[in-house]
Amino acid sequence: MGIDTAHLHLMLNHLPVIGAPLLLLLLTIGLLRGSRELITVSLALVIGLAAATALVYLTGEPTEKLIERAPWFSEALTETHEEQAVVSLVAALVTGSLAAAALALRAKPWSGPWLPRAVWGALAVTSLLIGWTAWSGGQIRHDEIRSAAGARPAGLKGPD
Repeated sequence: MGIDTAHLHLMLNHLPVIGAPLLLLLLTIGLLRGSRELITVSLALVIGLAAATALVYLTGEPTEKLIERAPWFSEALTETHEEQAVVSLVAALVTGSLAAAALALRAKPWSGPWLPRAVWGALAVTSLLIGWTAWSGGQIRHDEIRSAAGARPAGLKGPD
């Protein structure tokens, strides 16, 4: 069995889901300590995060084509996930662009600390959006996290 776009999508989606909050933490530490090195590394990795998020997005549509005939497939859940993915992608690309600008302009005396702080704010929003998108993507295959139906899958017990 080879690796197809569904495998790639599932493997790659963990990069932004885990990477965004970790980079937010790293950038926070860098800003609090005033560490130019940590800030620089964080900003460079945020650019990589934007690229990874784009790859996740690009593997989404081919993945849908692979799974749309599965008995558990839901068009409504998939459409919701796609709409949220666009928002997350735009946020990640804006954040990555801000990080690139912060790196490019850091030597300018007028740039000051405001641009890395703007990246921090954008990254905080991006982290939340990526988590929201991942949660909706998980609902496509995982009945146990679907809240819209309000019912548990057969055999899953919980408080009544």
